[in-house]
Amino acid sequence: MTVVTTRLDRLDAYQQHFTSTILETRERKGVQQVRLEASAFYPTAGGQACDTGWLDGANVTAVSEDDDGNLWHAVDSRLETGEEVMGQIDWMRRLEHMQQHTGEHILGQAFYRLERHVVAVSMEHAVCTLDLSGEVSWELAMRAELDANEAIWAAHPISTYELSDNQLETVPLRRAPKVSGLVRVVQIGTGLRDAFDYSACGGTHLHNSAEVGMLKIFKLERVRGTDTRVFFNCGSRLLGDYRFKHDFVAALGLRFSTALETVPIRTNAMLEELERSKREVAHLRGALALEISKSLTSPLSVLQLEDASLLPDLAKIVISRDGQIAILGAMDGGKAILTVACGKDVSIKAGELLKIGLAHIDGRGGGKPELAQGSGSRVEGLTAALEAMRAAASS
Repeated sequence: MTVVTTRLDRLDAYQQHFTSTILETRERKGVQQVRLEASAFYPTAGGQACDTGWLDGANVTAVSEDDDGNLWHAVDSRLETGEEVMGQIDWMRRLEHMQQHTGEHILGQAFYRLERHVVAVSMEHAVCTLDLSGEVSWELAMRAELDANEAIWAAHPISTYELSDNQLETVPLRRAPKVSGLVRVVQIGTGLRDAFDYSACGGTHLHNSAEVGMLKIFKLERVRGTDTRVFFNCGSRLLGDYRFKHDFVAALGLRFSTALETVPIRTNAMLEELERSKREVAHLRGALALEISKSLTSPLSVLQLEDASLLPDLAKIVISRDGQIAILGAMDGGKAILTVACGKDVSIKAGELLKIGLAHIDGRGGGKPELAQGSGSRVEGLTAALEAMRAAASS
């Protein structure tokens, strides 16, 4: 009979070192995996990412659980069946995962008390998510966030124990368990039925809610039509997030020569000023295009501009005229830009002329019969492109 891996992580989530014997090895997609007699590594499961760490000198890069309950550890160097190995968990990764997972339970209970039920969780990425049934307003989310943080700061003790199916009715679980038989329960707080939260869960958790530190909701997103996805993080991840945002705002404060608390006001003022400047530039660009258009007096005009931003305005003017064609070019950011504008009552299609020019600049583009635009990386071919298009339009 196959010996099922003893789960040391369920006996003590704070155990960082252990010794065990390799019972079996296998290869999956060119990577060796080993099965141990006992392991403190947590596998990817229940929305929580796996532990990483070391087995002797080998890096453990992934851990998975098979249908029989055995853990398979992916390693980057060769290990042999029968070897006794020293295992070590990447403790900072484990602690971070426990903070997120415990925080998820607390936040889930906070929303549960506001009549929003958890339907899915994910803690495998840089930001954790909690999917809730129904719509959640930002105001409701902030109520849940405050309630969750107050529960964290209350320093509730956290315990785990197993109950049989017929014993589950003795605790008020928020969600029905996905397994049967012996069900592992994570309890946050004290009391037989009046603790803060009871959840059926096989993950790793902290000893005390205070170790979560703090929880912050970042944003809400509607999913599956009627549900709401809550993006949040806890503990050490929040420290990294705060450092980044503090440094960012502090840098803006220095750049704007203003205090941190007035950065939003100063930023809004600068954005408004930028919008005004954009409108002024657009007006001046239009006026300059109008002046340039006055020189386009013949039925066919070919012109290479210094400023590619003038092309749209100039083309718009030409399109509004009767019987006029303008073949325009410019260079912008290491690319050759071509624009063909055909006025009213012109039989030539702009796209046909553009296609001829694009061949000279290794470009791509398209458009309508009256207006076609494209660009290419072969800037040295711009002059030849303009001349080839002129010849085609004149024939």
